Order: sequence, then structure tokens, then C-alpha cells
Amino acid sequence: MRKVIITCIAIALLACSLPGPSRADEPITIGDVYGGLVVQLGAAETSVALGLGRTGRYVVHLLDSEPGTVTKARAALKAAGIYGLVSAETLAETTRLPYSENVVNAILVRSPGKISLAELLRVLTPRGALVASAESGLDAAGLKTAGFEMIEKKEGSDLAARKPWPKNMDTWSHPRHAADGNAVSLDTAVGPPERVRWVAAAMSEVEGLITDGGRNFYGGVLARDSFNGLRLWHRDLRKGDLNDPSFNLPRLSYNLARPVASEKYLFAFVKGKIAALDAATGKIVREYPGSERSMELIQHRDVVLVGGAKGVRAFSTETGKQLWEQKAGDARNLAAESETVSYIAGRPKRGEPVEAFAVDLHSGKIKWNRTDFNWLSKVYRTVMHDGQVVYEVSSLNDHNIGNAIHLLASETGKLTWEKKFSPGMNHKRQARAMFSGDDLWLLHGGRENTAPRKNGKVKETKVPVQVSALDPKTGKVLKTHSAGLAHCFPPVATPKYVFAGVLDLTNMETGKVETNPITKANCSREGGWVPANGLIYTTPKHCTCWPMLRGFVAMAPASPNPKNPVKQPIDKIRFPLIKGKASADPAAVVAADDWSTYRGDRWRSGSSGSDGPAKLDTRWAAKLTDPGTFPDGPILFDWRENPYVKGPLSAPVVSGGRVFVSRPDAHEVIALSAASGKEEWRYTARGRVDTPPTIYRGLALFGCHAGYVYALRADSGELAWEFRAAPVDERIVAYGQVESPWPVPGSVLVRNDTAYFVAGRQQLADGGVLVFAVDPLTGEKRWVHRLDHMPQKADPTGKNPYKGFYENSGLEFDPVDIIHEEGDGIAMSRWILSSEGKLVSVDEWNAFARLDTGGGAVWVPRGSWTYGARHQDRFKGEAPRRPLVVFRDGKVYGELNGSTDIFRRDFDAEAVKKFNGKWITGWQAGRDARGGKKPFRTHRVAAGAKWTVDVFPPARKKSKTVKYGTQLYNDIHALALAANDRLYAVHKDGRLKVLDTAKGSVIASRKVPAPMWDGLAIASGKVFLSTLSGEVLCLGESAK
Repeated sequence: MRKVIITCIAIALLACSLPGPSRADEPITIGDVYGGLVVQLGAAETSVALGLGRTGRYVVHLLDSEPGTVTKARAALKAAGIYGLVSAETLAETTRLPYSENVVNAILVRSPGKISLAELLRVLTPRGALVASAESGLDAAGLKTAGFEMIEKKEGSDLAARKPWPKNMDTWSHPRHAADGNAVSLDTAVGPPERVRWVAAAMSEVEGLITDGGRNFYGGVLARDSFNGLRLWHRDLRKGDLNDPSFNLPRLSYNLARPVASEKYLFAFVKGKIAALDAATGKIVREYPGSERSMELIQHRDVVLVGGAKGVRAFSTETGKQLWEQKAGDARNLAAESETVSYIAGRPKRGEPVEAFAVDLHSGKIKWNRTDFNWLSKVYRTVMHDGQVVYEVSSLNDHNIGNAIHLLASETGKLTWEKKFSPGMNHKRQARAMFSGDDLWLLHGGRENTAPRKNGKVKETKVPVQVSALDPKTGKVLKTHSAGLAHCFPPVATPKYVFAGVLDLTNMETGKVETNPITKANCSREGGWVPANGLIYTTPKHCTCWPMLRGFVAMAPASPNPKNPVKQPIDKIRFPLIKGKASADPAAVVAADDWSTYRGDRWRSGSSGSDGPAKLDTRWAAKLTDPGTFPDGPILFDWRENPYVKGPLSAPVVSGGRVFVSRPDAHEVIALSAASGKEEWRYTARGRVDTPPTIYRGLALFGCHAGYVYALRADSGELAWEFRAAPVDERIVAYGQVESPWPVPGSVLVRNDTAYFVAGRQQLADGGVLVFAVDPLTGEKRWVHRLDHMPQKADPTGKNPYKGFYENSGLEFDPVDIIHEEGDGIAMSRWILSSEGKLVSVDEWNAFARLDTGGGAVWVPRGSWTYGARHQDRFKGEAPRRPLVVFRDGKVYGELNGSTDIFRRDFDAEAVKKFNGKWITGWQAGRDARGGKKPFRTHRVAAGAKWTVDVFPPARKKSKTVKYGTQLYNDIHALALAANDRLYAVHKDGRLKVLDTAKGSVIASRKVPAPMWDGLAIASGKVFLSTLSGEVLCLGESAK
């Protein structure tokens, strides 16, 4: 198999060697960058970018200052059928690259323009590659002065260089940082989180993260780039298949050796034995014989150590040769520092004594062993630091009794001191020792005097949660600071901060506690957060405490740029507006039977002013994209899991005789003739367009995930205006593409001649979520409101940690959603704003919206369309998407969660008045589900339903009683209501049925291709449907 190492001189060679689609396992690299984000400065040549894109391992972003060059580049990339993996954009600022710092793996420089070397260095990841062609004008001396290293002259006059690894960044190679078991990162670049650096979707809750060499390894096992989160490879360690298309990230076991990493390798338990995998590719490099059924694994210096039922074995990291073996029963609690290895062995149930050992790293020679401590059998973890071994005895339950640390000298085994204390945790409490600098830090407090309640109630006391620095030689308390209450995860630390609570960082010097919970730590016995690489990482969690950012997340501290406008007063931030040549048509109106915006109208009701057809003949079908043209590499896995993009097309909107859809991952908006399906125009935006445009006064209005909003002529696609909603033209990586920290949903709300849209990811990230009002005809800003707080309020006394962020009021509460009209104002999730931009209210418990389309109010679940990421399972088997609901004039139609039952609920004035819009906690949802109840919002709305019918009954009759834990799905993937009281429903398998809403009876049916989620529209007496195969269908009575 060939290996292509790309330099700029290799452009012609690469173009010849890669005429068609490549495979994801072909080792095409830039230096040793095997996958990730590549930026090319100068877009006149596209063959290298296409070659990289065809592997499916790279996201390639071409930049040029000339719009004409970008237009030609886009045409070439689209002709290749992989736009999105490779994209092109005009530089908005000629002296600044549109990226956050440390996010680009490689830069190919053909035409740097006015971009400085310092700017190139800023955006590159540590050890990121720079390849400069001869025409770039760059030279070795300039690169060295700018701070680059490993500068080499390649073929011709090409130059290659790297960004050095910053001295203030550390890795986290083991479950507890390193082989010594001390859960303290040496990273001083980490700080209180203010920005999202990258985010990727998660299909389930998974704990376990290690990182080294610029790569993160999750669970068992998914590899991502540490600095931009792009997926590199995956392998189910139980099965051993590399990049299996059916991969589902498995959870790690606490009874088998957990993976550890180095710069070159991932060491893991693969198909029954320990192996070293190439960290860049996931391929097995070597195995370590005799490591079967290992319970422990560490890698220290040049030695791999495994512990298991028969003892401890040491292997050479590079050769796999066994160095030594110490036989013992159930060898565990491995730790290593300097030239000493400590472990515990012995099986008391078999009558064996429990012993503590210290042995030489390279020879295995025993230095000492102890059997005279009665607490040895209760040790959960071991820490080695500065000549001491700490044995942590942890209860691993909710009780404070049974938690202590015992310190021995690592060279002699002599007990130096010991201490019992109450770990500052709610659940799975651990007596964790953290060495930082000259101190040993302990998190303590919370509930005390707890015990298993076998003999009656025990009176509990609550003491403040604090963190204390102790003298490691004596145990004397040196200082004590306030700290956050850790929930179900132990604390970790850096040289500056102790991490506890929801995302509470206690400054070790000042004692100040800084809390900015963009997201939350995951429940884990090892650590819910990982501070490394200058970032804070969290893994997916099921928590519904508040509307947090979901998925795999990396958070950065405040911007190093002192001129960054993000934190400026909102009225001081500049939001540029670019005018195009086109203009609105003031005389154009939206017809009563149009479907001019996502879900039909400003209430997002899913209902139409048009009658629906009785016959469902195919009038036309337009194939707009073929999802199969993309190479099936790691990047596409992230695309498929993106919660904001449900497939190759968006839902359709229909207005003015045209059908409009977006191709989200290709950044396109497309207009078709509603009469024939003939394509009329396409427009390429700067980033993803997740939902279709809104049509108003002859304009198509939409937002994109690059942080921009557009207005195009609906009849031609010509630009009228472009508005930057992002405070800074900056990109991170999200769901497998470059996106702004302030993405804008595609669907814009137009109400009373004002266009409204939202930009942002989470209220506490990147300066907040911004809500805009602009003139839809001109793009001129009318107002902008910043949402930068959570409605959950902490107990001001500090005595009740279950208030505030722990009150669990975030069930079905989205941080960002598509805007709709509500009452006299507009609503975004549970935030309701007046039309003048003043925050009216935000009720964290109100999960239902009271909406009136003009003929009577109803109550409906907020966000039933599932715009973004739903929380991970609050209870086992919860459906990944919410059930769809449509409504009009006092009537609601929807799917009962986890079934294919459709209901009709009528609301009169009394029913509206009595409806309880307050939702339940996540805790109650879990209890209800386990007890056989239905903790679902559509079940509350459906109480007293006029009718309920299973529209898509299974071939075999099934029980209405669903066993707890059964995986639920909401399989009705499209639902729309016509003006003539016909309800159109499409099953995910393509069965389309039309219901008479009077009785719920089926009056027509047919088979269609599998639908896009929420992909129906009804207009001008016809039904329009977007499909997962990349088609738009028009259904109705055949034209005569």
C-alpha cells in the first residue's frame, strides 16, 4: 500500500494518483498528520484538497481573498461530490484567519496574502504542520523567528515546519493522569472555562477519557483529535474490528484493564490480551503475551506493567519482551514513580493474606512488602508521589464512614501518617489524595454521620464542602478553601485549581471559587473532567440538571486576545452587514396556502392553510444529492450523529411557486419549481444550513453555522444582504465540520415585519446566546439581546446543594432552539422575549408552550421537533428524539412517546386554564419509568384525548405494556396537518397514511422513500416530502 506524504510540489503527482474516490485506510498524510483539519491558503488549486477529502479522514478548508477564485474552487469541489469534507470560503478579514487558537492540524500555504507567520502559528495545533510552497514567499529564517521548529527544505523550494508543544500544556495518559495515580495535571494553560473549543455528538452516556500526543481516547475505544475533536478512528476493543461501520462506543469495565496512552501508542485490552495500537491509525502494532484477563494496566517510562489473577508482569514497551514477573493472587492497585512500582495482592476469601509490595521497575526485585495493615483489603486506589505511597480506602457509596488515606514511605514501607475524612461527594465517595506542588489536597465535607440504615434512622449533619492543603510529610492542615460539592465523580486538580462541584474551580492560592457550568462532569470513578492540552474535557452524561451543552465537549479559558469583543457590552459589539446587488420585492406576499417557513407558520404548528390532497400520486421527484458519493471515513460518522442535521436534505418550504430546501452538510440552499421539480438555483453559504429558509417579500432568509444570516432573492438566488451574527469571525470544530461558536439555525422567524434569529450554543459559553431582530428587507439590526445566565438559582445560604444547578429542572430544556411566536412575544426554548427585545420571563419548569394560531389556544410540548441534542438517556431505553406534535385552532395531534399511536386532544377554555405546564425533575422521570409510568410530555397533553389510534400497527400484535429498559423509538418521522382536517403521517420506513381527523380513521395510504425527520410540507393542495435518499417528492392528484 502506498503512502503519500504531501508537500506542495506533490500537487500534480497527487492529482494523478488519486483520480477517484479513495479509501479511509489509505495512508495519505501531511507529514505524519494522518487525519484532522487542514487549511489551504490560496484556493486556485484544488487537487490536493480533493485528494485529502476523498480519504474521509480530513476536513479541508480552502481560503482565498478573491471571491472569484473561491467561486471557481467551490465549483470544482462540488463537481467532485464531496463538498463539506472540502469547502472554500472568502476571507472576511485579510490579516486574520477565522479560527480559534490551536485548532488546525496542518496549513498548506500557496498564497498567504497579508496573513502573518504569527497568525499561522496561532491557529496551528501543537505539533501541527506547516507546508509552504515556493510561490508563498516564506523562508526558513522567518519561520524560525516566528517560533516554528523542525524546519526542513523539501523538494524544490518547499518548506515544512512544525509548531512546538507549549511548555505549559500537559497530557492525561492514564485514568488518573499518569502511572503514579496522582489525579493532578501539570497543565497551567487550563483555566476557568469560558469558550467551547469543540463539540461532537454522543449516542449514549460513556465515561473514560485519556489523552496523549494530541489524541483523545474515549471509552472502549474512540479516538479524536485533542484540539479540534475530529474523529480519527474507532475500534470496539471487545471485538477488535477497526473502523467498523456498525460501531457503537462500548462502555469500559471496572473489572478489566483500562486503556492508557503514550505519544505513539494506545495500550489496551483487545480481544482478551493487552496490545499496543498505533495511536494515529488504531492498527495493532504488537501484543504482550501472558497478559490475558488483566485487571490493571499502566505504562511508565519504557515499561508496560499489567496486573491480574496470577500476579504482575512487566514488558518492554517497544519489543513486547517480558522483563520480569512477580506471581501473586489478584495483583491490583498498580502505580509507578521513578524506579519503583507498588501494588497490592492477595485473596482473603481464599485465605491468602493481603500484601502491599514495592518492587524495582526494571528487575521486579522486591524492595519491601507489608501484611500488617488491616485496611489493605479495603484499598481502592494507590498514589505514588515524591517518595510516598498513598493508599486510598474508599466507601464507594453515599456514606462518609469508611473513607481514609494511609501514607507509607515508598522506599521502606514505613507508615508515616494516616487520616480519616468525609469526601466532599454525594455518591460513590472516594478518599482521593491529590499532590500539587508541595502540598497534598483533599476534598472533604458534605453529609456526615451517615451509615447504612438497618437499625433505624441516622441523624445526618451537613458541613461545608471544602478543599484543604496538607503537609504531605505530617498531615498538618496548612490552608482550607471553599469548594464545590462533587456529585458522582471524584475531584481532579492542576497546579492552579481543584475541580469539584458542577464545574467549580477553586483557586489554590486565593481560595476563590469560579463556576461557569457550560456543561457538567460525567459520573465516573476515575474523573468526570480531564484538564489537559490547555482545555477541559467532559464526556457525555445523562444529567438533566440545567440546559447544558451535550456530547463530547472541550472547553477553553478566556480568549488570549485582549481586544476580543465577546465580553463587551452588547451595544458596543459590531455585527457587520454586507449588501448584495439584489433587493426585496415589497409587493410580494405569502399566499394563505403557502408553507413559507419551517413547520408552516410562525408558531411552528406543523399545520397548513392549504387543503391536503386525497390522492397521493407522485407528481414529480427531484434527486438533489446522493449521500453515497461521500467516502465512508471517520468524519462521516460525526456527520451522521450530528443532532442538528437529520439527513442529506432539510424539510421543504413552499412559497411563490417554488420549493426550497437546504443541503446542510454541503452548505447549500436549493430552489425548485413547485410545478415541475426543476431546479432553478443553488446558493452556497459559509457553513451548514440546518433547516430551510423562510420566504418573505420575495426573499429567502436563512442562517448558517458559520455565524452568518443571508437574504437571497427567492426567484434567482442572488444575494440581497449578509449579516454576521457572530461577535467575531471565528471557527471551531463542531460535529465534523468547521463552525462558528455562534451558529445560527437555518430557519428565521418573521413576525410583524421583523426577522428574528438566535446565535450561540449555550448561555454560559462564548459570551452567551444572542437573540437578534433585524429588518428582513435590508438586514439592518433593530436590537440584539444577550442571554448569558441560567434560570437555575443557587441557594444563597449555601446549605442546600440541590437548589440551583443541582435542582434537576433541565429535563427537555434546550439551551438553544428555533424561535417561534408565543403570545405577544417570541420564544426560544423556555426563554420568552418581548417584541422589543426585553427578556420577559424564563421559567425553568415550564416545558409546555401555550400557543394560539387564531382559533383557540392549546398547550404543546416545547421543542417537539428536536432541533438539537436531546439529553442522553435519563432512564434506560429513552427514545433519542421527541415525538412530533402538530396543532391548530384548539386541537393538538401528536405521537405518544415510544409508540406509533397518534392522538387528538381538544382544548377548550377550561382545559387551557387547568393544564399544568410545570414539568418533572429528571429524578422523578427515572422513578416513574422504573415504576411502569409514562414520564412523557405527550402523554400529559393526550390526557382526555378525543381519540387515540395506532396508525402503523406491527405485523404481530404486541402488548401495550412495555418492559422497563426496552429501547423506545418515536418512529413517526413526519407529521403535518392540512386545512381540510386531514393529517398526514409518515413512518420512518416510508409508510405514508392520511387520517380523517374527526375519527382518526385512515382514508389513504401509500409507500414513499424513507422520510427526512419532520420533512413534510403541505401547500397549494399538494404534499411535499424530503427523503433520506436525497429526493424531494411532490404528491397529489396526477396532472391531467
